[in-house]
Amino acid sequence: MEKPVLDLNQLEYNGSMIYDAHKERKQVWIKYFKENQFHEITCSIDKPMGVWDMDVKCSNCDGKIKLPFNWIVQVEVI
Repeated sequence: MEKPVLDLNQLEYNGSMIYDAHKERKQVWIKYFKENQFHEITCSIDKPMGVWDMDVKCSNCDGKIKLPFNWIVQVEVI
């Protein structure tokens, strides 16, 4: 399976969803692509991403998670 290529609009949308979720203290559902497979996670964003950040830092009942932004395919605020 091949990682889907996202256009700039989708990348911007994902980034804004992450930012808004942190600001509003809401959880997000993230679909990401790792090791040739799609995965899903629900978590709270621990720290907003800066311009030069490459990782999304979030946490859920399983602990703290660090996801590279370029793995993320889709983000929705819950």
